[in-house]
Formats: sequence, C-alpha cells, structure tokens
Amino acid sequence: MNKLLPIGIENYEIACSKYYIDKTLLIKEITDNYIGNSLLITRPRRFGKSLNLSMLDYYFNINKSSNDLFKDKKIFKAGDKYIKDINSYPVIHLNLKNLLSNNSSSLINQLIELIINLFNEYDYLLDSNKINEIEKKKMKDIMNHQIEDSLYVSSLYFLSHLLYKHYNKKVVILIDEYDTPLEDSYQKGFYDEIILFFKKLYSSLLKSNEYLYFAVVTGVLEIAKESIFSDLNNLYVCSVIDDELSSYFGFTEEEVLQSIKDFNLDFSIDEIKTWYGGYGTNKNLFNPWSINNFITKKKFLSYWVNSGSKDTIIKLINDIPNSIVLLNEFINNKTMKFNFNNSISYKDIKNDKNTLFSYLVQSGYLIATSTNNYNDYYLSIPNFEINLVFENEIIKRNELSNDNSISKELFSSIMNKDVNNISRLLKEHIINSFSYYDLINEKDYQIMLISIFSVLFSNYIIKSEVINKLGRCDIMISPKLDNEIGIIIEIKKYKGRLAKDRLKAYSDKALNQIKENEYYDELLEKGVNRILLYGFAFDDKNNEISIDEINN
Repeated sequence: MNKLLPIGIENYEIACSKYYIDKTLLIKEITDNYIGNSLLITRPRRFGKSLNLSMLDYYFNINKSSNDLFKDKKIFKAGDKYIKDINSYPVIHLNLKNLLSNNSSSLINQLIELIINLFNEYDYLLDSNKINEIEKKKMKDIMNHQIEDSLYVSSLYFLSHLLYKHYNKKVVILIDEYDTPLEDSYQKGFYDEIILFFKKLYSSLLKSNEYLYFAVVTGVLEIAKESIFSDLNNLYVCSVIDDELSSYFGFTEEEVLQSIKDFNLDFSIDEIKTWYGGYGTNKNLFNPWSINNFITKKKFLSYWVNSGSKDTIIKLINDIPNSIVLLNEFINNKTMKFNFNNSISYKDIKNDKNTLFSYLVQSGYLIATSTNNYNDYYLSIPNFEINLVFENEIIKRNELSNDNSISKELFSSIMNKDVNNISRLLKEHIINSFSYYDLINEKDYQIMLISIFSVLFSNYIIKSEVINKLGRCDIMISPKLDNEIGIIIEIKKYKGRLAKDRLKAYSDKALNQIKENEYYDELLEKGVNRILLYGFAFDDKNNEISIDEINN
C-alpha cells in the first residue's frame, strides 16, 4: 500500500500512484443514466470534482491508453459493458480554475487562449482526410486568433463537429470550475460585462449539440437565475442537496474507517465525524481534503479553511444588512429553517439573506436537510471544523469587532454596570444600523445581542434559551476561568413606542423574572462568585436596562 495521500492532486494518473480511494463507479453511473445529456455537478471546493473529471478524461479519451490505470478498479469489475468504453471517445476538457483577472477584456482573452490551446491539442485534424478545406481554414483562423473575439463563443461546438467527423464518434465534454470566472468577476465588479459571453459559449456547446455523447460540468455554485444555462433542455443538476452521485464527492464512513485501519491510526470514527463529517443529504459524508490532511498530520486541526478564499462570503455579509446576526445563531448549535432557492443570483444579491444561505450551503459552510416541504430546509453547521471557521473567520469580521474603541467601551460598561452608557452605545452604534423590519420581536433582539456578545466575550461561553426547573433565560454568559464574572440577561420587547418610565418598567420586569426563576442557578452550581443580572427592554426606537448583582 502506498502511504502517500493525493493531497491537492487533481490528475487521476498521479492520484492512482498514491493512496487512492476508488470512485470509478461514477463512470458506471454516468454511462447508465446520463448519456446524451449535460450534467451539472456542484460541490464545495476540495470535494474531488477536478479529480473525478480527470478520471473521466483518462477513461473515455480516445487519445489516451489507460487500461493499466483502471484494471484493478471497481469499474472493471462492473461488467464488460463498461470495459468496452475505455479510451473510445474524443474528449474536450476545459478547466476554468485559473481563469481570473481584474477586468473583462483580460478575462475574455485568457478564455480565448485556453480555447486556442485546446485546438492545438488536436492540430492533427488539419491532416485529416475527413475534414474539408473550408473547415481546416476555419480551424487555422481560430488557432491563429484570426477571427473576432465574439466568434469564439461557438468555437468549441465547431471543435466537437471536427472531432465527430474525424472519429465518427460522439464527443465527451468536460468543463471544470465553470463558475470560477463568474464568481471572480462578481467580486471585482465586472460580472455583467462577461456573463453574456459565457452564456453563449455554454449554449453553443451544450444545447442540442448533435455531436455530444455526454457532458459533465462542475463548479461550487448553481448559477441559474442569470439564465447562464437557460437555453439547455438537456441539463441535469446534481447539487449538494441531491442524493444522486453524492458518495462520489466526499468520503463515506466505510472509506474513512478503511483509511484509519490502513494508516494504523488510533482515533475513533465518532471523533473524526465530529470534526470533519456531517456532509451529504444523510450527513454521512466526510470532507476529503480535511480527512487526507488529518491522516497525514495525525492531529485534529482546521485544514479546510486555508484551502480557498473567503472573499465572496465576506462580500455577501457586507452586502446583506445584519446577516452577521443570523449567522451567529449557527455557532450556538442552532438549526434554522429557511425557504430558499438553491441557485445563486448575483444580480439580486443585496438585501437577500437567502442568497447568502444558498451560497453557504453550496460552498460547504452549512448543510441543508430537507423538511419534505418544497424548498424548506433545516440549515446547520456540519461539524466542529466549520464551527471554528464561523467563529474565527466570519463572525468576528463584523463592524463591532473591527471598531476596537466601541467594542472595549461596551465591554467595560457591561462589566462595570454602567447601564446608561450601555444603552447609549447600543442605540447609537448598533440598533440604529438595523431597519425596522430586522428587529421586530424579542427573538430578533436576542439574536442581535448574542452576536454582539460572542465578539465581546470571546473568553466566555455564550448560551441562549438556558432551561432550569422554573423556566428559561434568554442569554447566559458563563466564564471559562475561575474568579470571573458571570452574566444573565433577560429581554423584553414592546411593539411600538413607550414613555421612558414605562419602558423602564419593562426592563424591571425582565430583571425580576431572572430573580423569581433563579436563572442564575447553573452559574452558582458552577462556582461563579459574582453574577450580574441584566434586564433589557426595547421598543421600536429606544431601550432601557435594569441591573442587579448576586454574590455566591
């Protein structure tokens, strides 16, 4: 057994020379179910998309000799029907992973260069007696960039036509990371300038292409609302919320167990699942990148976070007001129910929290479990590794954490029971930044305060809805260290406006509820010596705070 893992390797031939987890039955699935169609497979980064496309290339490509790479794999044990297909079809394999630029013209030029390189791979077609002189001249013009840039949108369709004429075989089309240039252009502000070019390219290549054997397109996101694939009547989408093909993108529990055994690791599968599992429609898949790194380093660390950019997530959070408040709920092991469209619409992205959730699900930061109602899903963080990503890389990037002066002042005011300053800071720097529709009921204010306190009290444990024998408190801030202060918070919300004294009566009521129900008993049992009790009351514009203290 080869003890080297194929970390970061996207070439199937090289991966096979190392410790390779066999995913070759994907070939059987495609042959059985998707011939004649275009298949869009969306999965998070580092979940094996590129390696699987490379495997399909090596298997079907008529210009390769791959028998030795598959003879001991599962596909060769699946029957003669599949063995006969090996190296039998021309393949167009386009990888857009590195198609990144700062402006639209440069990006289009890079794409044209990729296309020209593809044509150069098949320059022997210029000597084919099955291709006429007019077609050969057109091919030369494409290769020498002697046609207008706009005409390159149909060039790959033309290449499939030439390959079909030469081999009398339909063509396998593989497009990897189709959404990378689209997401990059969104981040850099020229998305609208390039979307039409890509739409025409994909439509020309995949729509009603009579030379198509099958096509597989991969990416992280399903970009549907922009209608990039709107003209395709033969497109099947297989996303992270679909059962089909799920076991080929991610490691199964059986595969992880075998890896642990093969590498003589003394870790329980439950530990590994807690850190790196929880993916797939049944939450039974593991992150391949993290598993391979964990086996190599034999340590529970956060590996996946450093394998790609978080720029789009941060941009979405900045574009969508108050999204940080909702995201903080997931850190507290909450499952949230949302009705959302799984496709991403960059055009409609602002003020659309469902777009953010769709992005987070498709990119692997959240998992979506069906409620059996159309478009209704329960969203949650899949594992501890991603929980750390949320806590360290996302939540703490909000405005409050960036403004150290306000953050420190608010923390100091809470610890010193300065209710007037707490009230002022909340109103001036936080509540006024929310719209009327964001903060409606007590739950909204609870989420807002939890989000704030998770930043302020980074060395504390923040809990919500803590149940004791007499009721449940809204927020408990529990110290991790001895001799630190604990805090209990109860919230009241009045819909409308109240006079100051009447609103203060609401905060007194919240404080009395803490005392009467002894919400602090968990902190007392833990040995916390000093506990601050806060009653918060909010109306549509103002807030009042009541304070008390008990000592153990």
